[in-house]
Amino acid sequence: MHLTNSLSLARRPQETEDDQPLSELLLDGKPSGQILKGAVLEAAVQWHAHHLLFLTDDVPYEEALRIVLLDEQWQVLDEAELGAAYASGSFSDLALLPPDLVRFRFIGGTDWTLRLFDQPQFRFPWVSEPRGVSRRFGFGRHFVIGGDPQPERT
Repeated sequence: MHLTNSLSLARRPQETEDDQPLSELLLDGKPSGQILKGAVLEAAVQWHAHHLLFLTDDVPYEEALRIVLLDEQWQVLDEAELGAAYASGSFSDLALLPPDLVRFRFIGGTDWTLRLFDQPQFRFPWVSEPRGVSRRFGFGRHFVIGGDPQPERT
């Protein structure tokens, strides 16, 4: 498990300013063909043949963190989003804890953890995630996110 700087994003034009930003993933500056939701690549972690990406939309007052796990062919294996309406977050304090754990800060005044799995694990789609974490409906996952977010104070 290590950080990689061989990946970057090329932002695609938006039709309207309300559209969610999309970017093409670049490998050593060359297009990969994979289009991802997001505008800023906060960090990229290589784990075995997979890549774990942390992406934000560059929205200062309602930022969300998108976490995407890609396989060796740049296909999405799993993804989750961390954020809440009107919550502002800033990605920081990334720590890699081999063999399969990542720790970081984003929203909720808490340390978030992400544990990667070699094989997909079963999940209950209605109760498996901490407050602030959302995923598409499904019964499997390649990583689990943990954290105890506190309400934002104004």
